[in-house]
Amino acid sequence: MKFELCAGCHVRATCSYYPLLIRSDQITSLLTRIPQDLQGRAQIENQIWEDGLVSGAVYGGDALHTKFLNQVYSLYSLSNPLHPDIWPTVNQCEAEVISMTANLLNGGDENVVGTMTSGGTESIVMAVRAHLQIYGKNRGIECPEIISGYTAHAGLNKACEMFNIRLVQVQCGEDTGYKLDAREVEKCMNSNVIMIYSSAPCYPQGVIDPIADLSRVATKYGVGLHVDGCLGGFVLPFARMMNYNIPTFDFECPGVTSMSADTHKYGYACKGTSVVLYRNKELRQAQYFNYAKWTGGLYSTPTIAGSRAGALIACAWASLTAIGESGFKTRVKLIMDATQEIAKGVSQIKGLRLLGGDPNPPAMIVCFASDGFDLDIYQVAEAMTKRGWSLNSLQNPASIHLCVTLKTVEHKDKFLCDLNNAVKELLENPVKRKEGGSAAIYGATGSMPPGPVNELLKVYTDVTLSC
Repeated sequence: MKFELCAGCHVRATCSYYPLLIRSDQITSLLTRIPQDLQGRAQIENQIWEDGLVSGAVYGGDALHTKFLNQVYSLYSLSNPLHPDIWPTVNQCEAEVISMTANLLNGGDENVVGTMTSGGTESIVMAVRAHLQIYGKNRGIECPEIISGYTAHAGLNKACEMFNIRLVQVQCGEDTGYKLDAREVEKCMNSNVIMIYSSAPCYPQGVIDPIADLSRVATKYGVGLHVDGCLGGFVLPFARMMNYNIPTFDFECPGVTSMSADTHKYGYACKGTSVVLYRNKELRQAQYFNYAKWTGGLYSTPTIAGSRAGALIACAWASLTAIGESGFKTRVKLIMDATQEIAKGVSQIKGLRLLGGDPNPPAMIVCFASDGFDLDIYQVAEAMTKRGWSLNSLQNPASIHLCVTLKTVEHKDKFLCDLNNAVKELLENPVKRKEGGSAAIYGATGSMPPGPVNELLKVYTDVTLSC
């Protein structure tokens, strides 16, 4: 809703939910009605994830922790780290979040540094910008390239488009367990490569790339190695402490030059914060924007944004501090055990097969596809939607996955029961693919050239931005 003053000391509201002309003495009433309206909507919408039937999206959801974060947010709701002279505590919070994350990812003794960003995509963009400068421009490379697997997060594609970098993507198929093969990466190495991009774990199948092997390749050829730990950054370290089978994936590998980890996922902070870490200050400085000739004064920002929400930074600090090591271990154990239990259950359902190679998922994602039997996996997703579940549909290969959260843990038995019944019904009563629904959309996307699909996505985004 937008307000603007007009003649007669009225406020004009450009929103169809309220009268177009509002007297100033009615604003108090309006300020009561707006929260009431939003509260009603939020109660309906929040019920979806509160029931624990959503893949990812909300990673915590504990009422007491949420109330705690809201209290912290209110204390710094107007703060902006762009003004450290006014809010020095916000900058201290950011520095300590970076330090805690670096220590967690074996960067404490390596003097690893970093910044906070608005989320995983911005962390990826910043890492690409930094490597472009240090490993690209500083070396006189005019046509920079980055090597990744097809399982890499699409934020990498966005970053390469922004900086005009050629992205060389290596197949990550079933033969490699959907992991990025270091031997295939080495085959793609040339004098234009500035960085290798890896995942711990990747979003689609939830597998961890062989970071130690990729580290050796990066070191051999003198290029950077980014580890996308946006999903696993606050899960894998604690799982490793508790002796789960977690391969080396962080700054313990000497070739790793940067990492990203989302505090707003399994760090249980408010949405809108992530951490990007660098092996040294030179790399971190390469992501900054500095402009000394602006008539408004000296201008310097560490990330894409100028102004940033200091309250979100304070909430990230408060979340990590309040939960602590023991709290994270408790949460991670629940998630890891539930993930492996769900994966085992899925593997026993006729018509489905796990993707990722290992029967025990290394992280928090259970990905599966149809195992023949003329079963359309997207129809399985639709059948689960009718049972109240919101799962993630994937393509290349056609599959669906469940990203396990604390809320999922409470309903793991229901998930397996519903999934078993959905598959059983489809096998007993095969149905033809319908014109509408997610199955038809994903099926069509997989067979259409990229141009028309991209245009459809533009229209879809237009619709989401319209009221």
